[in-house]
Amino acid sequence: MKELRCLAFTELEVAAAVIERRRKLREVLPEGSIQKVSYEVGENGVSVTIRAVTGGGRESAIVVPENEASAALVNYCMSRGIPMPAVSDKYLHVVNDGLTLIITVRFNKAHKGAYVGSEDPMGPAGGPGGRMRGL
Repeated sequence: MKELRCLAFTELEVAAAVIERRRKLREVLPEGSIQKVSYEVGENGVSVTIRAVTGGGRESAIVVPENEASAALVNYCMSRGIPMPAVSDKYLHVVNDGLTLIITVRFNKAHKGAYVGSEDPMGPAGGPGGRMRGL
């Protein structure tokens, strides 16, 4: 069994997440005011481009690969108290021109009342007299 979570982000949230992460790591930031955030789907996943314009009209842009953008969004969520599973698959997907973080968690434990093997210990009909047992 798997759990699937989808978190959709606005352009402002994506830009804030990337800038927060890059600021912490002292990496290159776009110069000026953010004007546009765009997404491109390619062979290596989804890349995020953040375009900015300085007060003098000079344009700059940074391109963020999927692994960095995913890490930025996970950190963004965690810093805002949104629980994120540590052991899960996380990837980006563009939905309706917006960025969505897809999280899948695989459950390996059997749930209480579940049985392993080909036969139910309660019998083929779920118990004595053919009644189904409650879960």
